[in-house]
Amino acid sequence: MKISPLWKQLITEGILKTAIRKPSQFNLPPHSIRFALEQMCRAFPCNKQVQIRSLRLASFPAEEIKPQNEATQLILHIHGGAFFLGSLNTHRAFLSNVAARTQMQVIHVDYPLAPEHAYPEAGDALFEVYTTLLAQGIQAKDIILSGDSCGANLALALALRIQQEQLPQVAGLILLSPFLDLTLSSESLRYNAKHDALLSIETLETGIDYYVPKAIDKADPSVSPLFADLSGLPPTLVQVGSKEILLDDAQRFKEKAEQANVAVTFKLYTGMWHEFQLFHAWFDEAQQALADLAEFAHQLDRN
Repeated sequence: MKISPLWKQLITEGILKTAIRKPSQFNLPPHSIRFALEQMCRAFPCNKQVQIRSLRLASFPAEEIKPQNEATQLILHIHGGAFFLGSLNTHRAFLSNVAARTQMQVIHVDYPLAPEHAYPEAGDALFEVYTTLLAQGIQAKDIILSGDSCGANLALALALRIQQEQLPQVAGLILLSPFLDLTLSSESLRYNAKHDALLSIETLETGIDYYVPKAIDKADPSVSPLFADLSGLPPTLVQVGSKEILLDDAQRFKEKAEQANVAVTFKLYTGMWHEFQLFHAWFDEAQQALADLAEFAHQLDRN
């Protein structure tokens, strides 16, 4: 029997709220939540049309996902997980489909997670990865920097640091369901609290406590890049679901980036929750998000 899109969405939301969001409201050890998340992500199918190769970049475990032998552009993706969750395993299926849809090489990295590695270790590691790619002869104009959730935070912070260090800037930024304000001042944290099927404010608070040392101001642009000067950033794609508790992080970034004359492509997906793109195999909205991402990447490639 074929399930209608509405019922499929309601069933999925119910499962996520029970299996992921509700347990996240309790103070469980990070390793327990990491294990549960990796088990859930095993249900996501990898695209069989790509090749996956393990490697190390700047001493960190990484994977290269290639749809073909020659690719004109490289997507460097930083996974999400509230700074203390996520891995190569949780995002492999999604990124295999990104590689297949864009026909571009994708690299993702197991960067240091909190609480074992607090700020600024993740950012320093990713900056080292970027400079390593440049040292290997990859040109900045051929790199698209991408991230989801807290990975979008780290991607934006990396783009800002590249600018500050006066290194060649990447061709573009992709920010998926971005978590950019660690002061938690976005109104959507309140009005979407019951609607977001995946992410709870308790998970964000736990991640912030793990990630940000007490001596660091949570409004510091290096940890909350929403408060940075965004002038000079490359063209940026932002994707967010209408039910996300982080909806306003994305909208506030759009407004501020446009005021700084950044070319922003903003995509809002009705009825979708945090990280809905990971569910590309089951939902038309997630498939559309992949198509929109590919269109943005191809436009950068043409330019």
